[in-house]
Amino acid sequence: MIKRAVRLLQTLLFCSILISGYGCGAGTALPDTVSVTLPDNTVVEVGEGSGAPSLANSKWQFVRTAGNAQGAVFAVIRFGPNGELEAFEENTLATNILGDEVVFDNTRRATKQAGLSYAAATYGAETSDQSGFTFEGRFTAFAAGIVAGDGSASATATYDENDKSVVFGKFTFSTRVTLIDMPEANMDDEFDFTGTRTAE
Repeated sequence: MIKRAVRLLQTLLFCSILISGYGCGAGTALPDTVSVTLPDNTVVEVGEGSGAPSLANSKWQFVRTAGNAQGAVFAVIRFGPNGELEAFEENTLATNILGDEVVFDNTRRATKQAGLSYAAATYGAETSDQSGFTFEGRFTAFAAGIVAGDGSASATATYDENDKSVVFGKFTFSTRVTLIDMPEANMDDEFDFTGTRTAE
């Protein structure tokens, strides 16, 4: 009985050390709020799941406009009823880990790697005149329930003055896996893109 109690206390202590319990099945190790810089250089603090109302209930095809993969679609972006970023469809970023779709619902989901899961959340806002927006996505990877790595994706864009179904912007992407050895898991990328609104 005493040994069992000691084991329980050790487990609880271990879990409390692992990033406030995130490594023991509770939580997703993602922040409640982040600061984002809008296209007009305004810096705002936004909450998880926030968005840009001008993007409500829309889908956009994001295409690289520079670099080796110029002209390639890197994701179809789905926005929800409040302009929140819901998912990357047809995702081409870190597909060896995240797969073809990344869902930003702050819930743990399986990856393409056995024993590895991820959680992703998004934070977004738009300029006061609705001329542009910024989104930041955060990712946390878990191996056997323990935080194994993290990543971020950021998109800042402005609408075409003559066509609100087109945006021009810059995209950055970074991943780090620290707990396990996974080829091509650590990467950094930055490129310009054009977004085109597709059928909703």
